[in-house]
Amino acid sequence: MFPIWSKQPFKALYTLLFIIKLVAILPLAAIIYSLRSARPHPEWSMRMCILGLLVHNFLDYYVKTRSNRLATIQADHRKANGRFAVAEVANPGLYSGLLTPGIAKPAPVGGIWYPGPPTPGTDLRHEKVVLHFPGGAFVLAYGTDDYARNIANVMTPHLKATKTFLAQYRLSTDRETRFPAAIQDLVTFYRYTLSLGLDPKNIILSGDSAAANLVIALLRYLEDLRSPELPLPGGAMLWSPWVHVTAEAGRDYTRCRNSEMDSLTPSVLQWGVDSYLPEGYPTPDTPPFISPLHHPFRTSVPLFIQAGGGEAFFDQGREFAQEMAEIRGNRIRFHATDYVPHNIIIAYNNLGLNRQMEDAVKDVHKFLEQVDSRQVDLA
Repeated sequence: MFPIWSKQPFKALYTLLFIIKLVAILPLAAIIYSLRSARPHPEWSMRMCILGLLVHNFLDYYVKTRSNRLATIQADHRKANGRFAVAEVANPGLYSGLLTPGIAKPAPVGGIWYPGPPTPGTDLRHEKVVLHFPGGAFVLAYGTDDYARNIANVMTPHLKATKTFLAQYRLSTDRETRFPAAIQDLVTFYRYTLSLGLDPKNIILSGDSAAANLVIALLRYLEDLRSPELPLPGGAMLWSPWVHVTAEAGRDYTRCRNSEMDSLTPSVLQWGVDSYLPEGYPTPDTPPFISPLHHPFRTSVPLFIQAGGGEAFFDQGREFAQEMAEIRGNRIRFHATDYVPHNIIIAYNNLGLNRQMEDAVKDVHKFLEQVDSRQVDLA
């Protein structure tokens, strides 16, 4: 059942009311947040408080109007010209097990290269690529050109990545795009990057929020499949991962520490799971691929997990890191970013958290280059 505000002319009316509301509350919020004692966290700047308020309101708007931002992404893809690339469906044999085509079938998907795509005919074995998947609770698209630029601007100098590919998987909008469609898309994107001639050890998977959940599912799938056509990547980065995904996601979120001050909202998470969870869930094999908390697995891929000290997903992300570290042979690094809200990678520039983001990526680089530990570092 779609909300009444998702249909015209009611959507236009709600949009007008939304704009009026923002114009009214922003000056008042500026006055209130000028008092440090009134801020959600004493370490938060005025900018962080105001942007947090805006995020809350925009998420509420997206939920009420069922606006998924996909039109914005498609416009960016058109403007990207030569930096936009389509990943075609891979060999059918690479989609097996839970990814076997059924109601959800693999489909071509696209993304943006930054600063540009690899040059055809050149030796790409020494290129280092970050393959990043943007979050959005499985229902919102954030694969914009600005986002690609911000990620590249921190990955290039501090991770020594030569290129970043921001890959927009399909959103969960109908029966055909529920689980496992998005994970099928991650397989498609990963096979596409490998097909360019890149050394798999120089491909670093990355995902934030719900997309970090998808990256975990992709790693689990690659470990199970062990196909020569899908060799394991050199590492994976999880930014504010959503690891506890249940049918009551909204309610679960309100029970988390920090939920009242974090940037997410219960309603957007509930919309996400209502759209993403497959019909008949759970079945015996699906929970580990949807809600990885309490379902650790063996992986030879070094796994970096970041969470903000001010976000509601912090405790669950830390617990997942601990569970993964307890498996013999796993190399896990947990990075806590003090007092920071959910998903630093998507908004670090706007929030004035450049130093914190740079420190996190430097930690990734150190971990991937030097750390060979079977235990998680919780420093």
